[in-house]
Amino acid sequence: MNRNAPSRLMTTLLAIASLWLIAPMAQAQRLLDRSEVKELNGLEVEEQLGNAVPLEAVFTNHDGETVVFGDYFDGETPVILVMVYYECPVVCPVVLSQLTSSLNELDYTAGEDFRVLVVSFDHDETTTLAMGERTKFLDAYERGRETDARAGIAFHTGDVPNIRNLVNSIGFSFNPINNDDYSHPISLMILSPEGKVSRYMYGFDYPPRELKLSLLDASEGKIAQSFGDRLLHFCYQIDPTAGQYSLQAFRVMQIGAGLTVVFIAIGLTLLFMGERVRRRRYLEQNETHMNTDSQHPSGTIAGAKTGHVS
Repeated sequence: MNRNAPSRLMTTLLAIASLWLIAPMAQAQRLLDRSEVKELNGLEVEEQLGNAVPLEAVFTNHDGETVVFGDYFDGETPVILVMVYYECPVVCPVVLSQLTSSLNELDYTAGEDFRVLVVSFDHDETTTLAMGERTKFLDAYERGRETDARAGIAFHTGDVPNIRNLVNSIGFSFNPINNDDYSHPISLMILSPEGKVSRYMYGFDYPPRELKLSLLDASEGKIAQSFGDRLLHFCYQIDPTAGQYSLQAFRVMQIGAGLTVVFIAIGLTLLFMGERVRRRRYLEQNETHMNTDSQHPSGTIAGAKTGHVS
């Protein structure tokens, strides 16, 4: 029997208990839904879940290099896509700032476990602006100095056709208003490693647990780093009505049933092994007594042969 089995079972039980404990706390951080976002900024996203972004689209990155959008999707790594315009006075800087705050609390690292792609929907913006905003983002990101992280965070500009293809594929809209500003939804998108829209996150607050679950979902669990991550991915599912992840009681019951079977199997195994040990000891003791008796004849019989006759 594996000596590590009890410790693994204890880890599993603790992980399940933690799921029940963090569920109420998760309600304290509530993501906005589409209607609330529309009230804030006048536009909403027309969700295109499962739709693929244009992998053939061409953009210019922060270094002035021409990149094909599809090169960012390797079949393994999910992507956080953020649509902004770099000269936005309020909304976009807050979105990027809140995203870095959430990433700093996440135990996943950009460039290793996911990518961050920021694209300006203003075709007049320049590479210099993209580079400046990326520098701010990396400075705010606690792992922004790591080579992998820097490689996993890219800011872009583009021309009208490529921008239009991208925003249409994700249902993102924007309208020009006075003073060269834009009205647009407040949201970011989670894309699968194949470039398909997996999740929308609305508003200014991106709870780390929600973001982690979104990345796990988008990658179908591929980026899970521990048993706890896999358990989290298994037990939580997106609630379409609330737009958030919720603990699935049925999944927890499945795990509980599985653990019950495991405990019963372990109990039966221990009983069987204990019975075998007791039987072996019993046989060994009997064999020892038999050997002793064969080496020492009975004193009573010997005495009877040599006794006196009266």
